[in-house]
Amino acid sequence: MIAPANAENQLEHALLQGRWTLFERLPAERHLAEELGVSRATLRTALSTLVGKGILETRRSKGTFVRALPCNPNAASLADSLKAMRIVMTPLLAAASGSYAPSVMLKLERHLPSIGMALHSGDMRLLAQHHLRFFSILLQAISNDCLAQAGAVTLPDACALARLLQECSQPRLEEIFKHLARTLHGLRHADSQACASSVSAYVTCLLQCLGEDE
Repeated sequence: MIAPANAENQLEHALLQGRWTLFERLPAERHLAEELGVSRATLRTALSTLVGKGILETRRSKGTFVRALPCNPNAASLADSLKAMRIVMTPLLAAASGSYAPSVMLKLERHLPSIGMALHSGDMRLLAQHHLRFFSILLQAISNDCLAQAGAVTLPDACALARLLQECSQPRLEEIFKHLARTLHGLRHADSQACASSVSAYVTCLLQCLGEDE
């Protein structure tokens, strides 16, 4: 009998191998259990663990979706990911400003306090997950799947981002948070210029913490 931990490892490996992409819905439990060669009880335990890690997300009556990718030791360097994020995400979100449904804006407004709470608690792992969740919410709401995926692949590795945030000073962390709040403000008011400026400033702050000031 395969243990839940082994099933969890199988799922993480499959995610890193591209078996399912960001935001994609996983197969139904019965099919997924058969694919992994585990019982449904074992699968549920593994899925619950990955939900707790912020990798998967369960939506009532809709299924389980990929929320983030596991930490990948072979991922692109953090600096490269952030530079790609600035190049791709800045114009992408600026172009999408004004097109988001009120429900998306509401979700972000409710999510922003979670970022602030993680910041002030000093939990950098949770803070990194919340930062990535902020952008994931926006990407999930883009109707063009190709554009959404183009933005998703630039999101940095969660573990690497958490390590970087750990090294940032408190004033710098608060400055980074303000850029997220300003991004939301620009999106809410369909101000593409303000949105682009805030996203770019957000990434630039992270690069400065990394010693990659340009």
